[in-house]
Amino acid sequence: MALTKHTYRPDSWNRLDALADRMNRIFGDSEFGNLAYASDWLPPVSVEERNNEILLTAELPGMTEDQVEISLENNVLTISGEKRESREEGAESGKFHLVERSFGSFRRSFTLPRTIHAEGITAEFDNGLLNVRLPKADEALSRRIEVRRSS
Repeated sequence: MALTKHTYRPDSWNRLDALADRMNRIFGDSEFGNLAYASDWLPPVSVEERNNEILLTAELPGMTEDQVEISLENNVLTISGEKRESREEGAESGKFHLVERSFGSFRRSFTLPRTIHAEGITAEFDNGLLNVRLPKADEALSRRIEVRRSS
């Protein structure tokens, strides 16, 4: 039987990965280790290309800017942090029947195009949303070129 490398990953595989991640958190590490999951949760991220910048937005509910770290090395932007669990269970504080909130450390890395002006990168944190603005270098900006009549 020949092995074939597949580059397309249908959405159903992503759902299975999320299910496996939840099972690992519920039952803890198995005898086979943590099934190669590097973090406890991954915040959802959107990447939008605009005329003069790329805007990366990450949802980090319940976190503050002090709990988030952003670094850039070799054209790879890395966002990492840790969301701490804030629940207590006991006779006085009650008993949890369902917990769907995610906690733990995370690390997301993005390879940036060479057309990003690295010195101009800025980040803002507001109401649990992290907005990272990645300005395009001047040579990457689209411009209109006038066509002249030859003489």
